[in-house]
Amino acid sequence: MHDFGEIIYLDLHKTGSSYISEFLKTCCLLTEKKFHKHDWIRENYDSNKFYFISIRHPFSLYSSLYRFGLDGKGDVRNRLRASNNLSAYSSFNSFADFLLDERNANLLGYGYNQFYAQHIGFMSFRFLKLSLQFPHKKIDYALKTKGNIEDLHNLLITDLEIKNEDLNGGLRELATEIHPYYFRQDAVIDFLSRTPKINASNTTVEKHDVMSDTTLSILRNKERLLLSKY
Repeated sequence: MHDFGEIIYLDLHKTGSSYISEFLKTCCLLTEKKFHKHDWIRENYDSNKFYFISIRHPFSLYSSLYRFGLDGKGDVRNRLRASNNLSAYSSFNSFADFLLDERNANLLGYGYNQFYAQHIGFMSFRFLKLSLQFPHKKIDYALKTKGNIEDLHNLLITDLEIKNEDLNGGLRELATEIHPYYFRQDAVIDFLSRTPKINASNTTVEKHDVMSDTTLSILRNKERLLLSKY
């Protein structure tokens, strides 16, 4: 989470957050008051402030997290190594299967658990954890009273969702249309004219990553909240 006082960026994993962080530090006129990587909102939520988040198609999120782990990086990789489950990386489909299996939910961290995993995929859970104030309390209530995660849409605190697939377009909208007075316009033009430092995928899944029809069906069901953004 990057807190610039009037603007707060919620940096969701594997969505181009490093690029957005650099953009804010380079172009924003506001002083950054606090930074805590991938943190979520608690008592300090203020409805008068502007909250935005970056998102990515869930198929690409699974693919990116898989390849990140193959490079020996990431908290999920460390957790699977600690639990002797590195065999999950034997293929992309095996990795996706492992993460989608509710029996493995407690191994993934971030407060994800088997009860949540019956209804919400890991990527949608990560999104909700940053997009809600007191996320566990609200997720618990939605699932235990109605079992309908779609109801959580009405509780999101985010004012803007920037898609990884069009980072420059989303940042341009933020800095030149929504809140132009918080940004140095010359710096915005200069920054967005550079070659992006990440590769935004134009497809929903990496070409070399193959997912079975069964796994794909489970993913579509469990990640339906995040998929609804696309």
